[in-house]
Amino acid sequence: MRIFMIAALLFLCESASAGTMPQGFPRDADSLRSLDSQQLRIVRRAGALCWHSGFGGVGTRGVMARACVIQETEGAIANLKDPVLKAYNDALPMNARYSEYRPAYYWQRLVLKS
Repeated sequence: MRIFMIAALLFLCESASAGTMPQGFPRDADSLRSLDSQQLRIVRRAGALCWHSGFGGVGTRGVMARACVIQETEGAIANLKDPVLKAYNDALPMNARYSEYRPAYYWQRLVLKS
């Protein structure tokens, strides 16, 4: 029963985040590749900052390291004030959003096939 409730909650969160895409959200491969590259640079910079501040990077299994990377990434994206980048960041699932080594599958699934 608990697994069913968690799955339903995750489905609702995924569908809610898909509905918050801004009007000009790009759906072509080149723009999404560029957004993915920009978001990955922010995540890698956050990982390096957390590593050098003593918390450890993304590869570290510590809770403090993960919290540091999440906080630095979200803060950097909020400071850029780019609604398209923010929407792209929010569209990524949590397991890939803060991963320095995520595959290209995540941006490729957002490409609109015509």
